[in-house]
Amino acid sequence: YDLKSPLVTITGFKSYLEKYARSGNFEKFNKDIDRIQQAVKKMQGLLKDLLELSRIGRLMNDPVEIGFGEIIKEALAAVDGQIVSEHISVEFVDDGQKIRGDRIRLVEAMQNLLDNAIKFMGNQPNPRIKIGTILNGQNNPTFFVQDNGIGIDVQYGDRIFGLFNKLDSNTQGSGVGLTIVKRIIEVHGGKIWVESTPGKGSTFYFTVSN
Repeated sequence: YDLKSPLVTITGFKSYLEKYARSGNFEKFNKDIDRIQQAVKKMQGLLKDLLELSRIGRLMNDPVEIGFGEIIKEALAAVDGQIVSEHISVEFVDDGQKIRGDRIRLVEAMQNLLDNAIKFMGNQPNPRIKIGTILNGQNNPTFFVQDNGIGIDVQYGDRIFGLFNKLDSNTQGSGVGLTIVKRIIEVHGGKIWVESTPGKGSTFYFTVSN
């Protein structure tokens, strides 16, 4: 459906262009041109994300050992504009955990998780994102990105990682971001899951096999 939607828009408005051009109604003609351009832009974004998704797992960079703090620093820099404009406070205490893997892909996964948290922050006076690590009895880390946003109904917990599954059609993006995150984490031998309460935020947990 997501790939068909821009094509339906383009096909539909194309038929009006000739009509408005012949009648000299260039105000509506220009509006329809804008709508077609928006649909083309959306289609380009969808295809770009699909291409990116198809590459994960096949074109991996050489694995390196890198601090989780370095990954978070790079990911936060990529979304800094959104964080500042939305007045979001970010809490992260670097406890020195190391990850072995594809640096570029791991930064991409963290950037997508942060972007997701920002998108679903909702309207509130004190938006917050907390990033951290939990160690089990064997000192194996579970990493997390937590927000105090609008939350997710439990029935959508697994569905949000599916391709094109956007819970809010009004948000930006193609709905591929969390699918990409899941694929990256799985390529690194880990798993990802979410715990959430509607109205009280979400916490995305993930592991990586070093």
